[in-house]
Amino acid sequence: SQQHPASSGQMATQRASEAAEALRAKLLGDGGTALVCVLGGTTFQSEENANLVKAVARALGSRLAGHAVFVTGGMAGVQRTFAEHCGCGDPRRLWHLLPEGQESGFGVGTDIHAGANLEERKAIFG
Repeated sequence: SQQHPASSGQMATQRASEAAEALRAKLLGDGGTALVCVLGGTTFQSEENANLVKAVARALGSRLAGHAVFVTGGMAGVQRTFAEHCGCGDPRRLWHLLPEGQESGFGVGTDIHAGANLEERKAIFG
């Protein structure tokens, strides 16, 4: 039988899947048992929403200490607020998934690079 090359969409999905598995192995290899992805808007509609994210970040950061690793997309708004308030002093517990050449500038956690753009990072997040 003939073999047909994979479509570019199939190849992109496969690459994203492989990148996601590699990231899980790297991140969870540092002792966490759960990988918690933190996503959300780049702005808040109200101060009440910002306060809610801060409270959730503090609660998850303390209750899941030693049991979870957190990953953001390195973006402003919800992700930055979570990162700044989760209390993850250990940089192996808080990661920011960014395209090559970009930095989060958050001052907490560790930047990690995968995916060339937002769409590829979305595929990696699953």
